[in-house]
Amino acid sequence: MQTQTLEPLLQVGAQFKLSAFPYEVAHVSTKGLRICPIEGGSSRLISFETVRQLQAEDQIEIIYPQPKADAASRAGLTEAQCRALDRKLKYVRAVFHQTLRIGSQTAIARIIAEAARDMQDEAPPAPSTVAGWIKKWRDGGMTDAALMPRLKPSRRQVDPVLDEIIQNAIQKVYMNRQRNSVAAVHAEVLIAVAEHNAHAASPIRTPSKETIRKAIHRIDSYQRDLKRHGKTYADRQHRAAGRSFHTSAPLELAMADGQIMDVIVVETIEDGRVGQAIGRPFITVILDVHTRCVLSALITLVPFCGATLLRALGTACVASPGQPRGIPDKLIVDNGSDYQDGGFLQAANRIGTIVEPCPPYSPNAKAHVERFFRTLNEDLIHKLPGTTFSNPQDRGDYDAQAMAHVTLEELRKHVDTWIEHVYHTRTHRSLMRAPIDVWHEGTGHTPVRLLSQTEADILLRSTLTRTVTKGCVQAHDLRWQSPALRTWEVKQRRLGNPPIVEIQIDELDLNHIYVRLPDDESVFRAISCQPLYTRHLSLYEHKQLKAELKKKGILERFERMKDRQLHRYRLEYYAALGHAKDKVAKVRLERLRDAMNRMEAGSGRVAAQSSEAASVKQDTPLDEAAEHSCAPYPVHRAIQRRRP
Repeated sequence: MQTQTLEPLLQVGAQFKLSAFPYEVAHVSTKGLRICPIEGGSSRLISFETVRQLQAEDQIEIIYPQPKADAASRAGLTEAQCRALDRKLKYVRAVFHQTLRIGSQTAIARIIAEAARDMQDEAPPAPSTVAGWIKKWRDGGMTDAALMPRLKPSRRQVDPVLDEIIQNAIQKVYMNRQRNSVAAVHAEVLIAVAEHNAHAASPIRTPSKETIRKAIHRIDSYQRDLKRHGKTYADRQHRAAGRSFHTSAPLELAMADGQIMDVIVVETIEDGRVGQAIGRPFITVILDVHTRCVLSALITLVPFCGATLLRALGTACVASPGQPRGIPDKLIVDNGSDYQDGGFLQAANRIGTIVEPCPPYSPNAKAHVERFFRTLNEDLIHKLPGTTFSNPQDRGDYDAQAMAHVTLEELRKHVDTWIEHVYHTRTHRSLMRAPIDVWHEGTGHTPVRLLSQTEADILLRSTLTRTVTKGCVQAHDLRWQSPALRTWEVKQRRLGNPPIVEIQIDELDLNHIYVRLPDDESVFRAISCQPLYTRHLSLYEHKQLKAELKKKGILERFERMKDRQLHRYRLEYYAALGHAKDKVAKVRLERLRDAMNRMEAGSGRVAAQSSEAASVKQDTPLDEAAEHSCAPYPVHRAIQRRRP
């Protein structure tokens, strides 16, 4: 084991690898080192003991030892210092090689004048100065390092007692969220010094405000911001930009991210009236890095998750006239559990996309998407009625709730129009061209991989393996059935094969699934056995409902409940499905109840009308009875028109 010294890491700017991940020293304090990932990310403090332990285990590899300011190397000098060193050496060498009378200022002055004319130096040094340079140069072994600038020793000599008083005052007054000034710290120090001198045998000198200011500036700037502004502010201020992404063609690399939108949408009412506000929607964006084109922008009332990302990826992979679309080779996503599960990774693998999670707490890893969100907000969202702006200061006394009258569908159209006709067509600052022009140029000679709508609907789903039982498959306590699947099951059981299939679920709509057979390329579409309950039901809502039923102690009866009963429970517990304080839940709950009441009322009218039709049929011809019974009910008239 090679023994490493700690000294190369005690310089700000030193770079090293820890488990093959590069870091840089951002600050050296008495407690340890503050290091930052070179590729971008949040910094952290590690103690000297931890560094020594990692070095003992050969976990640290120094890749760039920062040259010391007093090191005998030109690498540690600035450009101005290098020019000053070269000037000294020219005068020293000229005098040394042309005369042996180093102590004669007359002889030296003549040579200095000639060297100054050759160098076009308008302010040559005095002979005594050059003589001092020559002596220092000869004493230093006639090397360049002998004339290099040396780090001046610190003249800071503070009494230990006074230094302790200053540090205590800084921690008490300055390093807190009150954000007191240097003057407040100075006042605290003056009081503490006066109290000390009142009882001490040897009084200490009162420091100046400049001494306090220098003491504060010696504190790590990250720690100052952390104590005075909080961790979020400190991380944002001290986070480096991170690595840049270099691509050579469209769809080589894409980024995906989502956020809640700064606008409140209202419910859709057919008669043109403004409906109730139902909250702020979420947007999921997939952006091509090479062209900065938006491949997909999905706006829903469901937060950014694996299901919304799969839906957005499906939109990006399906051709749309005049729009940049295609299957990305690599996709950078958040480092969340939703994107690390097997379902999402399998779906991406089926279409040939490599998923690369970004490091935790590193929004710069998806900087292009973050910048797009900012442009979208500034250019469009913050100009719509009902916008909430980005912060309370910008919003002021604007009542976003009262001014909202944009529906979800209208918002989708506004965003799509802005992306197509504004964002894609104007010059991008980084590209110096319009994104759509870069897209057309990059895809003009290279074929783009695409999916059909059916392929995207089947492939981009979460995948599970299940056994077929009586033509049904079960997952998440729900069942889906298909007559064709029952036929295949019977055949497999007769052959002695287990009827195991692969099912593909859309987590945003559990009304139907796709079933892939293992022995061929057949894909069946299976319908939910509880169609009323699963209509527009997401897996997230379903799991929350099961949790509510478990609290009531009736979860074990879930599979035996009828469709209408499950629907009733969904109505009852909808407000608890993760939206307890959201107006979205209230509006959806009212709609579901209205639909249920209409269905029940319709069933009652159908039963009553059936008995009435039976009585009419006894005294009237068949056609007249049918007309009489169907006239008041448009639904029956529609059924009648479909009869052969």
